[in-house]
Amino acid sequence: MQHIGIFDINFDTGEHYWSAELRRILRVPNGASPEFLILLQRVHPDDRRALVAFAMEPLQGHCQRHRSFEHRLVDPDGTVRWIRVEAGVAFRAGGKGDVIRVIGLVTEIAGSKTPGKAVRNVASTCNYETVPVSLAKKQLQLNPT
Repeated sequence: MQHIGIFDINFDTGEHYWSAELRRILRVPNGASPEFLILLQRVHPDDRRALVAFAMEPLQGHCQRHRSFEHRLVDPDGTVRWIRVEAGVAFRAGGKGDVIRVIGLVTEIAGSKTPGKAVRNVASTCNYETVPVSLAKKQLQLNPT
């Protein structure tokens, strides 16, 4: 069974959320703020530029509703691991390409891949409706701590 980390970014409210499993995958403490800079510190240097381009697509006005991206992480002990990001965007109702939210799943990829090749696959599978329930709130409802 794969462990799935969840992230949720709401551009209207400025809220960011990382699940406990995503923090484990990223090897960051549970108390760490879910900030992009913390993520970049864990990303393999050769994959950072591609990840930044992927992350900025929702703000460029030409973002697909569903996007996938694979890249490497470097653990504090130097171990290199691959992860896969599946991200869906929610568009403002009636807004042309105005992304208001990015919600995603992150899984570790078992085994090794050819180094130096971040792989990106894009497919349209989501709808344009706004997601009404915060994943952070949903996670808390399912796993109160």
